[in-house]
Amino acid sequence: MRVTSRTGLRAALGMLVLVGGLALSPPARAYTYTNPLYGTSATFPARAFPIIVPATPEGQVWRSEEGAELVVYAIENPEWSSPRELVRWRKGLDRVTYQRTGRNWAVVSGYLPDGRIFYERYIFRGKLTHSVSVRYPEALRDPYDGMLKSITESLRGPAR
Repeated sequence: MRVTSRTGLRAALGMLVLVGGLALSPPARAYTYTNPLYGTSATFPARAFPIIVPATPEGQVWRSEEGAELVVYAIENPEWSSPRELVRWRKGLDRVTYQRTGRNWAVVSGYLPDGRIFYERYIFRGKLTHSVSVRYPEALRDPYDGMLKSITESLRGPAR
């Protein structure tokens, strides 16, 4: 990265401090979570989400001190029955700026009411919808945007 102004240098250094060394650290050890009830699983860098929130039967939440959050869960017989219906439902909750759907999957991204960015992937398997959601403040866009593809593409879940 080439920084040509004093303001640009301050902004670049501030971002490195803000993410707590995440950008300068060696690659984080990957952790794979598998929900014991539904079999939903996803893999993510453990260092990026070090705070573990107590689990629910549906899934698990991890957080960072900087305000990022990862949620891996499944819903049985949800109120939507197709990827397109799910996207319509999400649009009623948050400001969706990106959406894609396939026969048995959906990706939705945008902004939560609190201003954080969210990126979610859903896969439909029988009566289950499996999901992984990554949420983070806009100030953490660079380091967390770089993790989205590997995290969301790792989502797996069986049919029921």
